[in-house]
Amino acid sequence: MGAESLSRRKKPRIWPLYVATFLSTYTFSVANIAAPGMQVALELPASRTTLVIGAYSVSFAAGLIICGRLGDTYGRKRLFRIGIASILVTSILTALAPTQELLILGRLLQGCAAALTTPQILSSIQATLHGAARSRAISLYSVCAGSGTIGGNVLGGAVIGLLPPELAWRGALMTIAVIAAFAWTGSGYLAESRSPTPEGIDGLGSVILAGALLCFITGLTNASAVDPLRPLDSPGQLALTAALLAGSAVGALLLALHLRRRSAAARPAILPLPVIRVPAVAIGMALALLFFVMLSSFMYNYAVLTQEGLGIAPLTAGTGLIVNGGAFIVVSLFATRLLDRMGPRVMILGAGTQALGLAALATLAFTQTEPFLLWFQFTAVLIGGGQGLMFGPLISVVMNHVPDSVAGLTGGLIATAQQGGMGVGVATLSSLFTVLAHSMPIPLAFGWTTAVTVAVSLGFAALVVRLLHPR
Repeated sequence: MGAESLSRRKKPRIWPLYVATFLSTYTFSVANIAAPGMQVALELPASRTTLVIGAYSVSFAAGLIICGRLGDTYGRKRLFRIGIASILVTSILTALAPTQELLILGRLLQGCAAALTTPQILSSIQATLHGAARSRAISLYSVCAGSGTIGGNVLGGAVIGLLPPELAWRGALMTIAVIAAFAWTGSGYLAESRSPTPEGIDGLGSVILAGALLCFITGLTNASAVDPLRPLDSPGQLALTAALLAGSAVGALLLALHLRRRSAAARPAILPLPVIRVPAVAIGMALALLFFVMLSSFMYNYAVLTQEGLGIAPLTAGTGLIVNGGAFIVVSLFATRLLDRMGPRVMILGAGTQALGLAALATLAFTQTEPFLLWFQFTAVLIGGGQGLMFGPLISVVMNHVPDSVAGLTGGLIATAQQGGMGVGVATLSSLFTVLAHSMPIPLAFGWTTAVTVAVSLGFAALVVRLLHPR
């Protein structure tokens, strides 16, 4: 009995890792549902609102790889606790931001804090658990990540509905700090771990990558402030957009030169060329990027459509996504079995299912069918289920196609592509939605943007075929 009790006491407590996993997607999702409120309160133009949403993903993506290596070197528990504490502080600053500029800065700092925290989650699970316990933990990790998207919409919508309008969006963002405080409280129970052979850190490469990403996504987002039919009517915005995109191109060139130099000198690089040139790694990053481009833009556009276009209350709009999120989680849990039977083709099935649901949703928007939320639930099952079949097997499929020697780094690169995709999605498809909404009713703008997303979904399927039959 004494030995059994000792075994229970020594069992790793990893629940704070799951809370942080939930928080990583919750932070993005709750900002979507709060976007219309912050837009009114701070007099944000639509292009600046999408920048507020995407800023979190930009700094998140730019810092993931280097922060993972910092955890390997200095201790994952230590970096996790610092990261969670930073999320707590930056979330309070963001919720209390009095101006547009400070709000954007707060979101950038939030992304940096999340980048410090998130890479330590899977590496800590890998280091502290083994066998079936590790497999269960990784499955629960995926469920928590999916749940964060639902939680952001439902909990954020509930807070917005309960508070007066001038405090509603701030209260929704403050819930991030509350969840972070809960995770930090339990983080002291985590076991410390380090890599026995940590890789070196490429500081300059990290700075160049972060700068190039920031210029690219900000430039794409700012493009929505320029009238495509009369671009010269906004010369300042046009010049700023051109300068940002030119800066991203220069950054990409400098990064390529830097990576070649580091590769030739056999020194660690932020994006090791021998690894990213492996076809499965490159295609896996592209698949993750496309998936989150679609997911992030869909969530933002849905919030704007329901609240601004249809006048639906935030809580009602948030609960309207429960079926979508539930379908995603349930199908994700069964996707592994389908993967065993069908192989990677299950992702093609998922892309087709999502495309069908999106096409039906676009039809609802074009015809402005009422009541929208009721009919939306039928499309939500197809969209969420398709997403579960696309994302659930993605990591396993890619890992099965890369050498074991680069498996760990591949996971980090795919996570970077995921977060970059969230920023790019808001900067492209959501910016397209914003531009279209200037010249047509919001439901029609949503319909056309959703139709474009159908094409992106089919592009995802084509990439899976390329993964199956590389040249």
